Amino acid sequence: MKILASDFDNTIYYLDNEEKNEKNFEAIRKFVSYGNIFCIITGRNFTDLKQYLTKYNIPYSYLVCEDGAQIFNNMDYCINTTYLSRGEIERIEEILKEEGCDYYLDDGYNKTEFLDDCVKVVVRCTDQEEKERIVSLVKSKIDVHIYASRRHVNIIHKSVNKKYALKTLMNLEELDYHLLHVIGDNDNDYEMLKEFDGAVIKEHHKVLDELGKKEVDSLSDYIEILMNPKKN
Repeated sequence: MKILASDFDNTIYYLDNEEKNEKNFEAIRKFVSYGNIFCIITGRNFTDLKQYLTKYNIPYSYLVCEDGAQIFNNMDYCINTTYLSRGEIERIEEILKEEGCDYYLDDGYNKTEFLDDCVKVVVRCTDQEEKERIVSLVKSKIDVHIYASRRHVNIIHKSVNKKYALKTLMNLEELDYHLLHVIGDNDNDYEMLKEFDGAVIKEHHKVLDELGKKEVDSLSDYIEILMNPKKN
Protein backbone atom coordinates (compact mmCIF):
# COMPACT_ATOMS: atom_id res chain seq x y z
CA MET A 1 0.00 0.00 0.00
CA LYS A 2 1.08 3.57 -0.71
CA ILE A 3 -0.21 6.94 0.43
CA LEU A 4 -0.18 9.82 -2.05
CA ALA A 5 -1.00 13.43 -1.12
CA SER A 6 -1.49 15.65 -4.15
CA ASP A 7 -2.06 19.34 -4.69
CA PHE A 8 -5.17 20.07 -6.76
CA ASP A 9 -4.78 23.06 -9.11
CA ASN A 10 -2.25 22.49 -11.89
CA THR A 11 -1.39 19.11 -10.43
CA ILE A 12 -4.66 17.14 -10.53
CA TYR A 13 -6.82 19.67 -12.34
CA TYR A 14 -5.99 22.10 -15.15
CA LEU A 15 -8.41 24.80 -16.22
CA ASP A 16 -7.54 24.46 -19.91
CA ASN A 17 -6.28 20.89 -20.45
CA GLU A 18 -9.09 18.34 -20.49
CA GLU A 19 -6.89 15.60 -21.92
CA LYS A 20 -4.39 15.84 -19.06
CA ASN A 21 -7.23 16.09 -16.56
CA GLU A 22 -8.85 12.86 -17.72
CA LYS A 23 -5.53 11.00 -17.61
CA ASN A 24 -5.01 12.24 -14.06
CA PHE A 25 -8.54 11.31 -12.98
CA GLU A 26 -8.23 7.81 -14.43
CA ALA A 27 -4.83 7.33 -12.79
CA ILE A 28 -6.31 8.33 -9.41
CA ARG A 29 -9.17 5.85 -9.85
CA LYS A 30 -6.70 3.08 -10.64
CA PHE A 31 -4.43 4.03 -7.72
CA VAL A 32 -7.34 3.89 -5.25
CA SER A 33 -8.79 0.69 -6.73
CA TYR A 34 -5.54 -1.09 -5.85
CA GLY A 35 -6.08 -0.31 -2.17
CA ASN A 36 -3.88 2.77 -1.93
CA ILE A 37 -4.72 5.92 0.02
CA PHE A 38 -5.20 9.12 -1.97
CA CYS A 39 -5.30 12.53 -0.26
CA ILE A 40 -6.04 15.83 -1.98
CA ILE A 41 -4.31 18.76 -0.27
CA THR A 42 -5.29 22.20 -1.49
CA GLY A 43 -5.80 25.86 -0.72
CA ARG A 44 -9.43 25.59 -1.87
CA ASN A 45 -12.21 25.32 0.68
CA PHE A 46 -14.32 22.17 1.00
CA THR A 47 -17.40 23.43 -0.86
CA ASP A 48 -15.39 24.68 -3.83
CA LEU A 49 -13.30 21.51 -4.08
CA LYS A 50 -16.19 19.11 -3.62
CA GLN A 51 -18.03 20.32 -6.73
CA TYR A 52 -15.06 19.28 -8.89
CA LEU A 53 -14.71 15.90 -7.18
CA THR A 54 -18.39 15.18 -7.76
CA LYS A 55 -18.44 16.45 -11.34
CA TYR A 56 -15.42 14.38 -12.41
CA ASN A 57 -15.98 11.40 -10.12
CA ILE A 58 -12.58 11.74 -8.46
CA PRO A 59 -12.17 9.27 -5.55
CA TYR A 60 -10.32 10.23 -2.38
CA SER A 61 -9.47 8.91 1.06
CA TYR A 62 -8.88 12.32 2.67
CA LEU A 63 -9.28 15.98 1.81
CA VAL A 64 -6.99 18.60 3.30
CA CYS A 65 -8.47 22.02 2.55
CA GLU A 66 -7.58 25.65 3.20
CA ASP A 67 -3.85 24.75 3.00
CA GLY A 68 -4.28 22.47 5.99
CA ALA A 69 -6.69 24.38 8.20
CA GLN A 70 -9.31 21.65 7.70
CA ILE A 71 -8.97 17.88 7.26
CA PHE A 72 -11.81 15.60 6.09
CA ASN A 73 -12.10 11.83 5.80
CA ASN A 74 -13.73 10.01 2.87
CA MET A 75 -17.16 10.40 4.52
CA ASP A 76 -16.61 14.19 4.37
CA TYR A 77 -16.47 14.36 8.15
CA CYS A 78 -14.15 17.09 9.38
CA ILE A 79 -11.59 15.49 11.70
CA ASN A 80 -9.48 18.59 12.39
CA THR A 81 -9.87 22.37 12.13
CA THR A 82 -7.46 25.20 12.94
CA TYR A 83 -9.17 28.59 13.31
CA LEU A 84 -7.77 32.07 13.26
CA SER A 85 -8.43 33.75 16.60
CA ARG A 86 -10.88 36.62 16.91
CA GLY A 87 -8.02 38.95 17.87
CA GLU A 88 -5.99 37.94 14.83
CA ILE A 89 -8.93 38.48 12.48
CA GLU A 90 -9.73 41.89 13.95
CA ARG A 91 -6.12 42.99 13.45
CA ILE A 92 -6.00 41.56 9.91
CA GLU A 93 -9.24 43.34 9.00
CA GLU A 94 -7.92 46.61 10.41
CA ILE A 95 -4.81 46.36 8.21
CA LEU A 96 -6.72 45.36 5.08
CA LYS A 97 -9.33 48.09 5.52
CA GLU A 98 -6.61 50.70 5.91
CA GLU A 99 -5.15 49.53 2.59
CA GLY A 100 -8.53 49.46 0.83
CA CYS A 101 -8.24 45.73 0.10
CA ASP A 102 -11.11 43.63 -1.25
CA TYR A 103 -11.29 40.66 1.10
CA TYR A 104 -13.61 38.14 2.76
CA LEU A 105 -13.61 35.67 5.65
CA ASP A 106 -13.87 31.93 4.89
CA ASP A 107 -15.17 29.35 7.39
CA GLY A 108 -13.93 26.41 5.32
CA TYR A 109 -17.23 26.01 3.48
CA ASN A 110 -18.44 29.48 2.55
CA LYS A 111 -17.86 33.18 3.08
CA THR A 112 -18.74 34.16 6.65
CA GLU A 113 -19.22 37.23 8.78
CA PHE A 114 -18.60 35.32 12.02
CA LEU A 115 -15.12 35.83 13.40
CA ASP A 116 -15.27 32.75 15.62
CA ASP A 117 -15.74 30.40 12.63
CA CYS A 118 -13.06 31.80 10.33
CA VAL A 119 -10.17 29.61 9.15
CA LYS A 120 -8.87 31.89 6.39
CA VAL A 121 -8.93 35.52 5.29
CA VAL A 122 -8.83 35.83 1.50
CA VAL A 123 -7.79 39.00 -0.30
CA ARG A 124 -8.88 39.27 -3.93
CA CYS A 125 -5.90 40.47 -5.96
CA THR A 126 -4.30 39.53 -9.29
CA ASP A 127 -1.52 42.13 -9.59
CA GLN A 128 1.75 40.46 -8.60
CA GLU A 129 3.41 43.56 -7.16
CA GLU A 130 0.33 44.40 -5.13
CA LYS A 131 0.11 40.84 -3.79
CA GLU A 132 3.74 40.96 -2.72
CA ARG A 133 3.18 44.32 -1.04
CA ILE A 134 0.19 43.02 0.92
CA VAL A 135 2.07 39.90 2.01
CA SER A 136 5.05 41.96 3.19
CA LEU A 137 2.85 44.48 5.01
CA VAL A 138 0.74 41.95 6.88
CA LYS A 139 3.80 39.87 7.80
CA SER A 140 5.44 42.94 9.33
CA LYS A 141 2.47 43.60 11.60
CA ILE A 142 1.05 40.22 12.67
CA ASP A 143 2.36 36.68 13.07
CA VAL A 144 0.29 34.64 10.61
CA HIS A 145 0.92 32.36 7.63
CA ILE A 146 0.32 34.48 4.53
CA TYR A 147 1.11 33.77 0.89
CA ALA A 148 0.05 34.85 -2.60
CA SER A 149 -1.70 32.44 -4.95
CA ARG A 150 -2.62 33.18 -8.56
CA ARG A 151 -5.70 35.31 -7.81
CA HIS A 152 -5.57 35.88 -4.05
CA VAL A 153 -3.57 36.56 -0.95
CA ASN A 154 -4.36 33.89 1.65
CA ILE A 155 -4.04 34.37 5.41
CA ILE A 156 -4.28 31.43 7.81
CA HIS A 157 -3.09 30.58 11.32
CA LYS A 158 0.69 30.66 11.74
CA SER A 159 0.77 26.95 12.60
CA VAL A 160 -0.97 25.90 9.37
CA ASN A 161 0.74 24.64 6.25
CA LYS A 162 0.56 21.48 4.17
CA LYS A 163 3.45 19.78 5.97
CA TYR A 164 1.91 20.15 9.42
CA ALA A 165 -1.52 19.19 8.10
CA LEU A 166 -0.15 15.93 6.72
CA LYS A 167 1.61 15.22 10.01
CA THR A 168 -1.66 15.84 11.84
CA LEU A 169 -3.54 13.56 9.45
CA MET A 170 -0.96 10.78 9.68
CA ASN A 171 -1.02 10.90 13.48
CA LEU A 172 -4.80 11.11 13.83
CA GLU A 173 -5.36 8.20 11.47
CA GLU A 174 -2.30 6.25 12.66
CA LEU A 175 -0.86 5.98 9.14
CA ASP A 176 2.70 4.94 8.32
CA TYR A 177 4.94 7.87 7.34
CA HIS A 178 7.12 5.52 5.30
CA LEU A 179 4.23 4.98 2.89
CA LEU A 180 3.68 8.70 2.22
CA HIS A 181 4.54 10.42 -1.07
CA VAL A 182 3.61 13.98 -2.10
CA ILE A 183 3.34 15.97 -5.32
CA GLY A 184 2.69 19.63 -6.10
CA ASP A 185 3.64 22.62 -8.23
CA ASN A 186 3.36 25.84 -6.23
CA ASP A 187 5.10 27.64 -3.39
CA ASN A 188 2.47 26.61 -0.83
CA ASP A 189 3.58 23.01 -1.50
CA TYR A 190 7.15 23.82 -0.46
CA GLU A 191 7.02 22.65 3.16
CA MET A 192 5.42 19.27 2.43
CA LEU A 193 7.75 18.62 -0.52
CA LYS A 194 10.78 19.44 1.62
CA GLU A 195 9.61 17.16 4.44
CA PHE A 196 8.37 14.09 2.54
CA ASP A 197 9.37 11.92 -0.41
CA GLY A 198 7.77 13.18 -3.60
CA ALA A 199 7.92 14.91 -6.97
CA VAL A 200 7.14 18.25 -8.55
CA ILE A 201 5.20 18.97 -11.71
CA LYS A 202 7.64 20.06 -14.42
CA GLU A 203 5.94 23.45 -14.78
CA HIS A 204 6.32 24.63 -11.17
CA HIS A 205 7.07 27.67 -9.04
CA LYS A 206 10.78 28.52 -9.14
CA VAL A 207 11.12 28.30 -5.33
CA LEU A 208 10.70 24.52 -5.59
CA ASP A 209 13.88 24.21 -7.68
CA GLU A 210 16.05 24.33 -4.57
CA LEU A 211 14.47 21.11 -3.27
CA GLY A 212 15.99 19.02 -6.07
CA LYS A 213 12.88 16.84 -6.37
CA LYS A 214 12.12 14.50 -9.24
CA GLU A 215 10.21 16.34 -11.99
CA VAL A 216 7.29 14.72 -13.80
CA ASP A 217 5.09 15.89 -16.65
CA SER A 218 1.88 15.00 -14.84
CA LEU A 219 0.29 13.42 -11.80
CA SER A 220 -0.64 10.40 -13.89
CA ASP A 221 3.04 9.87 -14.71
CA TYR A 222 3.98 9.98 -11.03
CA ILE A 223 1.23 7.53 -10.11
CA GLU A 224 2.60 5.19 -12.77
CA ILE A 225 6.05 5.46 -11.16
CA LEU A 226 4.62 4.70 -7.70
CA MET A 227 2.61 1.72 -8.90
CA ASN A 228 5.36 0.26 -11.11
CA PRO A 229 8.68 1.20 -9.45
CA LYS A 230 10.63 -1.59 -11.19
CA LYS A 231 9.81 -0.09 -14.58
CA ASN A 232 11.20 3.33 -13.65
